[in-house]
Amino acid sequence: MHRYLVFASAALGLLMYSIDATAVSVAFPNFIREFHAPVMRAAWTISIYYIAMTMSLPLAGNLSDSFGRKRIFLVSLVLFTCSSLACGLSPNIYALIGFRFLQGVGGAAFLPVASGIVTEQFPENRERMIGLFTSIVPIGGIVGPNLGGWIVSSFSWRYIFYINLPIGALLTGMILSLLRASKPMSRPHVDLGGVFSMSGGILFLMFGLNIIGESFAGRSLLVAGVFLALSFAAFSLFFRHEKHEANPIMHLDLLKSTPFLAANILNLVIGAGVFGVFAFVPYYATSVHKLSTLLSGMILTPRSLGTIPASAVTAFLLRRVGYRRPIVGGLVLTACSVFLFAPGPFWDVMGARFSPAEILSFLILLSGIGMGVALPAANNACIELLPQKVGTIVGLRGMFRTIGGAVGVSLLTFILHLSGDPVRGFRLAFALSGIVIFCAIPLVFLMPAGRESWT
Repeated sequence: MHRYLVFASAALGLLMYSIDATAVSVAFPNFIREFHAPVMRAAWTISIYYIAMTMSLPLAGNLSDSFGRKRIFLVSLVLFTCSSLACGLSPNIYALIGFRFLQGVGGAAFLPVASGIVTEQFPENRERMIGLFTSIVPIGGIVGPNLGGWIVSSFSWRYIFYINLPIGALLTGMILSLLRASKPMSRPHVDLGGVFSMSGGILFLMFGLNIIGESFAGRSLLVAGVFLALSFAAFSLFFRHEKHEANPIMHLDLLKSTPFLAANILNLVIGAGVFGVFAFVPYYATSVHKLSTLLSGMILTPRSLGTIPASAVTAFLLRRVGYRRPIVGGLVLTACSVFLFAPGPFWDVMGARFSPAEILSFLILLSGIGMGVALPAANNACIELLPQKVGTIVGLRGMFRTIGGAVGVSLLTFILHLSGDPVRGFRLAFALSGIVIFCAIPLVFLMPAGRESWT
């Protein structure tokens, strides 16, 4: 019974993270209105969270393997809860962006550390329990947008951050009382040089894309060019540093491994084409289809309703069907649904019989089922590459997904800004996302097939 209570504690951490992520997406239009911020600047409240997680995910996985799961989980939990309070008190868009960064740093440890905890508690059923763990995030996907939409409509967007405070306090007590301090798996060492050089490369890339999107003037292009050059230099420094680092955040030998490289390019695509795009669905619903804030949150519910049973069923079938078949099927369904989000012939036909909210809900349900089928298999395929370092490998997997999410958010806002028209901008963004997801499917056949290969 004790280990199931530990599982519940780890799951509650992911639930808090998921509620916050989805509720913030619903509040995004309110950031624009209340702070009088342009779309590209307000979008930093979403992308800076991805950047912070990108910086912290590999570090969190490394620290959890080195210093123990319990200690890192508690530190991250306190930081996430305190920064949530600060987000709610933000006086302007710049303060909100800064505190969202801290929130991302705190939340980064939840997935790799919790995955490590679950793996330690259930070594004999690791695939099944990790798969079930995947279904926890969609529960927050149900609670978050509905609760967020109601809070924003009835009170203020600030309370979407305040709801983390009681959850954080409860979870802290549970972790302190239930989780035993685990024995460190490796000698404590932090690759700060790798973390900061990689993060600098991502951040400078984002700055460059943002400046290009805001203006094509000669001076702006020059400044953007400087940032892009700095990004290239930082990434070059990162790869050079990792070659000589004794305990790197990214083992470059793994990059020479075709399965590892394929798995994480796929994670990058999933981050950009799914997580980045879905951050803007509430804004798409309110700006293009004129739905209310409450309804724009409610239409996200089918995504989680599709993901939960799909991920649970897939988790129990993995040993029978392997990894590749669920990933391919899930990605095909997701790509088709994202592609159909774009206003076009499908909407013209369906719009004669159904409302925009009904059409969006149906497409979101399909994408949720697709991700529910694909992610348990994809998550276990990554762990299969380095099972003795679960925290590290999950941190790297999450890092690539959040890099994709950050780049996806930037490119989407870039497209929206240049198009000058939300309908035209979203049409292009959704169509490109669907095509990119579909084109990434061949990568699946380079990844681990699972215990019982079907190829």
